[in-house]
Amino acid sequence: MKKNLCDLIVILLGLFLFSFALNVFLAPHKIVPGGVSGLAIVLESVLHIKRSILIGIFNVPIFILGLLTLGKRFVLNTALGVFLVPVFVELTSNIAPFTNDILLSSLLGGVLTGIALGMLLSRQSSVGGTDTIAKIISKYTHKPVGKLMMSIDLSIVMLTCFVFGIEKALYGIVTVYLIGRVVDIYIKGFTDSKSVFIISDRIEEINDLILTKLHGGTTKIEARGGYTDDKRDILMCLVTNTELVKLKKLVKEVDINALVLIQNSYEAYGKGFGTA
Repeated sequence: MKKNLCDLIVILLGLFLFSFALNVFLAPHKIVPGGVSGLAIVLESVLHIKRSILIGIFNVPIFILGLLTLGKRFVLNTALGVFLVPVFVELTSNIAPFTNDILLSSLLGGVLTGIALGMLLSRQSSVGGTDTIAKIISKYTHKPVGKLMMSIDLSIVMLTCFVFGIEKALYGIVTVYLIGRVVDIYIKGFTDSKSVFIISDRIEEINDLILTKLHGGTTKIEARGGYTDDKRDILMCLVTNTELVKLKKLVKEVDINALVLIQNSYEAYGKGFGTA
């Protein structure tokens, strides 16, 4: 019960922050962040209809279509965003812009929108709109949802060229990119860990140095050479970005010919390496 209440509060804050960023930083400068909200900014200038109304007009039928094609689980994850975003957009529509600098507005709007979407995605919620369309298209075409969303959002941003000019479209592209980066940081965290696999003839010496100088944990994986069929151990360990620099130096000191494979591990927890 407590967790559900916490999730609801985070979702509501995320929806409000999304609407706030749209009205205070993006819409006043005609910066289109993609999605239904971006389309509403474009059409508001053409049709002279409030963007809150336009967002509702687009979101409701998209929601119904999603319900019919994606199922009931979709309703639980998206309903709040679909119906509350137009309300929050209307409630924050009279807040004056914080700055007249379009670049600053683009950056701040992108960061706040990214944080808002990160809050929603971390609670498996969304604002509906183009991500719903992307999921529907993906269901029938088997194309990746992420690429479909990007294509739809960039198409909406490019509409800016015909309505507001190419300069505003470029600011929109910057904002869309920034939103994506901030969402990634919010979901994955600032400090990506690294999975490191080390193949060397002096694996024991390297293992001892990692244990004593880096105070890290290691795992030995038994493997066979593909050509020689000889048995050998591969050393695997998890390190932070800072520790990676030290690890590479230690390995090079022991065996300059060692093969070191490094992969991003966006989430690592347990055994003192973080929390789930």
